[in-house]
Amino acid sequence: MVGEGVKTVSLTLGEKKLEVVCEMERDPATFVESLKKRGYGVQLVDVQEQEPPFLPRKRVVILSGCPIGREDPVELPSDVRCLRIFECPDIRSLSDMPFFQQTNKLGFCSIHHCRGIESVLDLSSTSQPCNSFQNLELLWLENLDNLHMLVKVAEEASVVSTSSSLPMPGIFSHLESFVIKGCPNMKQLFPCKLAHDLQNLKKLVVCHCVQMEEIISSEEEEESRKGKGINTRTRFSLPKLQELVLAYLPELKSICSSNRAVICDSLWDIEVRECMKLKRMPLYLPQFRDTHQSVPSEDICISPREWWESVEWDYPKAKEVLRPWLYFV
Repeated sequence: MVGEGVKTVSLTLGEKKLEVVCEMERDPATFVESLKKRGYGVQLVDVQEQEPPFLPRKRVVILSGCPIGREDPVELPSDVRCLRIFECPDIRSLSDMPFFQQTNKLGFCSIHHCRGIESVLDLSSTSQPCNSFQNLELLWLENLDNLHMLVKVAEEASVVSTSSSLPMPGIFSHLESFVIKGCPNMKQLFPCKLAHDLQNLKKLVVCHCVQMEEIISSEEEEESRKGKGINTRTRFSLPKLQELVLAYLPELKSICSSNRAVICDSLWDIEVRECMKLKRMPLYLPQFRDTHQSVPSEDICISPREWWESVEWDYPKAKEVLRPWLYFV
């Protein structure tokens, strides 16, 4: 029996390790015993000041080197608030984990160094909406060698279909911060349909993804527009986006389709480094509305200078307006 408060359940199986941080208001013996039967060594310890400050210290699940998949019967707390996964090579997507289907309070999720993961969510075999991410605020993906899409859906369920036929709408509707680094097989980040859910996104960081070609995929959108005979440019908004980092993306060609512009009324912090194939900036910034307004002391960080001189903005006088905040590294 352990005392009340936040406790860590630390389990080991050879070099494999799993940690669960949660409120232990009742005797956790039943939970611990079920894991002992599967061959884990179990130890209960107090939580120290070991978590990063931006992550909660309650209701945290940490999976490290665990062989968890679709057939794994392990049950974890359904009210998990933070999920951290690293070096779990057998996980193909979060949908592989049975307990993930049961949670709807997840606010923070990070996945690192999982070479087997192919998609964050796999909805290809279900027509039901995904509720596990309905409260997600932070998603951090790093060094996932085989990741090639965020959400996998059935081939016949095209993202230009009606929303009633898709399990995708609303998946990232509460997402505030998204970071993806070192995922060499990602070519398109957000499907167009999914991008419309990013109305609460405040921070977007995309770095060291050597095959990344598009931030918002244009393929399905252009097919839809051709079918409807639409040729005019349309706009959509990321009203809360404050920080945008695009760095070391040698194949990046576009942020969105040539027929779309992105309204970013809160975007003051921009960093673009080594994206030499990016020829167009479709962003409409708050500085463009009123060039005399008082703005935050944020910077626009660019590297190299040659890219800035060659890139074209949709807004005609963008480079002139942005000069006071511009610096080169």
